[in-house]
Amino acid sequence: MQLFVRVVEEGSFSAAARFLGLTPSAVSRQISYLEKELGGRLFQRTTRKQSLTEAGEIYFQHAQRLVEDLEAAKLAVKQLTDKPAGSLRVTAEADFALAFIEPLLPEFLQRYPEIQVSLQMSAGFQDLINTNLDLAIRIGHLEDSSLAARKLANSQSVVCASPTYLAKHGIPACPNDLMQHSCLSFRTNPGKNYWRFETTKGFIEVPITGRLNANGLLFLRKAALSHLGIIMIPTWMVRDELKQQSLISILDSFSVTPSSTPINAIFSNKRQLAPKVRAFVDFIAERIQTL
Repeated sequence: MQLFVRVVEEGSFSAAARFLGLTPSAVSRQISYLEKELGGRLFQRTTRKQSLTEAGEIYFQHAQRLVEDLEAAKLAVKQLTDKPAGSLRVTAEADFALAFIEPLLPEFLQRYPEIQVSLQMSAGFQDLINTNLDLAIRIGHLEDSSLAARKLANSQSVVCASPTYLAKHGIPACPNDLMQHSCLSFRTNPGKNYWRFETTKGFIEVPITGRLNANGLLFLRKAALSHLGIIMIPTWMVRDELKQQSLISILDSFSVTPSSTPINAIFSNKRQLAPKVRAFVDFIAERIQTL
């Protein structure tokens, strides 16, 4: 059955023979045994080409699925004994990579000494299909259905500022009070910027003004710590600062919208993950629960 599927996929007996390291006559003989067992011809053969018969088309549809299931079963068993090893190529947005992944890498590399990590940090999404990347960590809703994903956590945002800034300029009591403050906004495109909140009366959009905006969360965090204004930022970016109270959460009775954004591990749509990829995803999933 596996040989039959290979012949169909390669397009000819001779191509399948080359792929499998067999002679064309050996392949032909095995196909003849299979046809005899099934009681019908699978191929129409001429001196110039071959094509599937109606019976061959039907058999191929079922055989291909069975062969894929068999290969998946073999790989699943193999992974029980295989050690995660090799070069692991990961991409993630720069802010998340520096704030969350980078501090975890020493522990991961110590746990898996046979894995070498290549981390590509970017401002946008990298193409997994046309690159040699193994894995992407992405924040946001997924649109590409050709990729497989594992949800790791939800990213939630907080509005906060330094105690020094709040002591000097006051603490906003409601979202509209932000219009009287210097707000440090994340911006990738020119134009007006709005922060959105949910109140008891519904959703509101507050126009944000301030003397500083940037397309990097690390930059904005540092600016807030320098008492330059108020930021809306993912909690994973400021979790230590909030614990140490170098940044203070404000407007807690108003829900930021969207309330959460998914964080996903993205990989090519394969039925089984390589051990090195699975090890990294499991490790990140375990640690990310602290966000």
